[in-house]
Amino acid sequence: MRSKSFLIALPLFALAVPVAAQDVVFVSGTGDQATFEDEAVEVEAVNDSNDESGIMGMADKMSDPAMQDGVAAVVEHMTSTMMQLPVGQFAEAIENARPGTVNKRIRRDATIADLAGRDADNLPEKLGDGSRQMMGMMSGFAKAFAVMMPEFEKMGREMEESFRTAKAQARQR
Repeated sequence: MRSKSFLIALPLFALAVPVAAQDVVFVSGTGDQATFEDEAVEVEAVNDSNDESGIMGMADKMSDPAMQDGVAAVVEHMTSTMMQLPVGQFAEAIENARPGTVNKRIRRDATIADLAGRDADNLPEKLGDGSRQMMGMMSGFAKAFAVMMPEFEKMGREMEESFRTAKAQARQR
């Protein structure tokens, strides 16, 4: 039995970015650099399906309210930060490069929050709450998977034996 560690990098939506976590460097307003890995939470997982305790441990961590609150806090903070990103100058540059592309008049100092409208103030909290729910659901799926693993392994062994038998019978013909 071999166990492997892997990193669940937070925030979760950053996983969709097509770059490796070690390639991302966040630069704060003070000029200090902090690597993405500084914001990561290490979770033990077992890569050997014979030991479902690793999967159960991961599931337990995902259902832990403290872990969920930590993820939610990061999601909320990142969303709040992203909402303040200025986009007005980008829209202006796009419109200048290709007139008629930007259908709406956007102020030069507009942010993502300005474009999102009046619901933008509630978005970080909504996404934080959603991350808690998602982690709870993932925990349930992981626990179900851990319970089902022995049956999947048994089924795989039986199928393998069935294929060997069928192959042997085909050779005898």
